[in-house]
Amino acid sequence: MKRFIILGVSICLFSGVAHAASGRHGEKTSVIAEAERHVAATLPDPHGATFRNVSVHSMDATSVVCGEMAPHDTPAGGTFMKFGYVQGQDDPVVFSGREVPQKVEFNEVNSWLNDSIKLEDLEEMGCVPRGTYHSYNERLNKVMSQRKQFGVN
Repeated sequence: MKRFIILGVSICLFSGVAHAASGRHGEKTSVIAEAERHVAATLPDPHGATFRNVSVHSMDATSVVCGEMAPHDTPAGGTFMKFGYVQGQDDPVVFSGREVPQKVEFNEVNSWLNDSIKLEDLEEMGCVPRGTYHSYNERLNKVMSQRKQFGVN
């Protein structure tokens, strides 16, 4: 009789733990789906987005989703853009992943600076390793300092 009672208690405890774990998995899955929906909306064709390396972590009592995204028609070996999404917000952070070129044209300066800021945001969100922004920004500043402005230099 003792065995049956112990078996019954064990089964109840195990099912409670399994149910709690599946509840957390369900929450995680819904946060990822929410993030992917918001991130895909930044593309011209939101239905064609491809995601990889998606993960969730907690920060300041909320969930942050990090990962990589590419348009559906990205060629093999193409660039995946890094993204970060804070649960409940409408605007995800999407970094293009472009390599800093040898030369930045005058009309592209703002685009490069804005992209740099997005990488800084991703670092603060924990979506890229510490130092990533600093390294990228140093390369960008070096190129920017060498560019000709209005035909001068």
